[in-house]
This record gives sequence, structure tokens and C-alpha cells, in this order.
Amino acid sequence: MHTEFKVLWLMRHGQSRGNIDEPTDNHANIPLTELGQAQAEKLAARIDRQPGLIVMSSFLRAQQTAAPLREKYPDVPVEVWPETAEFTYLSPARCHGTNRTERLPWVREYWQRQDPDYHDGAGAESFRDFVQRAEVILRRVRTRPEENIMIFSHGQFINCLIEMAIHPYASVEERMARFRNLPELPNAGLIYLLVPVSDIPSGEAQSR
Repeated sequence: MHTEFKVLWLMRHGQSRGNIDEPTDNHANIPLTELGQAQAEKLAARIDRQPGLIVMSSFLRAQQTAAPLREKYPDVPVEVWPETAEFTYLSPARCHGTNRTERLPWVREYWQRQDPDYHDGAGAESFRDFVQRAEVILRRVRTRPEENIMIFSHGQFINCLIEMAIHPYASVEERMARFRNLPELPNAGLIYLLVPVSDIPSGEAQSR
């Protein structure tokens, strides 16, 4: 049956060791805490509709959060979409072995620049790169045959998708100016995004 919208279920990963200010070495390999594992199990228990597709980012904490839902619906196909990974705007090399508190001055400096084309160093991406990744995902969702897709991702990436749904025609500079003021989805939080099947860049978001 034809539908005008795809339902995108966006789930943020459960609490990770990085969220509790522990030092981390590799942004992609930060695991969940014990609480984060429990949050993932509660999230899976809340979902009473079988998805057409389960998508995970390439980061460990997103994949660990998806594990309970994958066990609940073992027949649902699963794919890893690296484009749904978290925004890496600080160079991984200088962040090695640091915690959130230690990185806070660098974070402030980055956002104070308000330069969507700035690269912090090797392995970092610009805000423009980040937005382009989100655009790739929205185009991919429109072409998928599944009508409801569940994506286990990260707070900033999810916010980027929501920002694009609310302000479909904004420039990248306008998006960056608003971005840090967007409300943060909590760990293991869930929000729905309606993505039009047509190429018209619009959508609606609804939390649950």
C-alpha cells in the first residue's frame, strides 16, 4: 500500500561511559554503563510495534542499545548506516584519554566560531559535512521500501534530523546558529519523525 510518509523512529543510545565524564580513548568505541544497558532493555520493552528495518550507527554504544530490540524482533532485518554516527567536530587525536569536563573549553571554542566549514583537525568533520550526512539519510529513507524504520543513533545527529524537518529550507549557517539551543534528547529517548516520500524537504517530529 502506498504511503505519503515514512515513519522514522529515532532512538538515542543509553547512558555511556562518556556521559558520566569518564575518560575515553576512541569516540566510536565508548560502551554503555550498567544503567545504559538497563535503559536499552526498558526502551525495547516500550516498543510494541515491529519495525520494518532496524538501523544502527557504527558506534558501539548505539549497537549495544539496539541489542535488546534485535532480540525482541529477531526476524527484522538489521543494517549499519555509518552516516548516522555522532557529530565528531573535535579532532579525535587530541581528545584521546580525556573526559567531557576536560574537553569543555574546546567545545565552547568550536561553537563560538560559528564557522560551518571549520575543521578541528585529522578525523574531525565540519558542521557542513555533518548536515550533508543527515541529508544522505533522509534521501535514503525516502527510497527504502519499509514504511517504519528504527534508527539507533546519537543526540546531536538526531537533533540535526529534527532541525532539518522543522526548518527544511534553512541555510547551513542558520542551522548552526540554532543548533546548540535545541533541547537534548535524553539517553534512551525516542522521537518519531515523519519523512515525506517525495523530495519535498519537510517533516514533523513527535516525542514519545
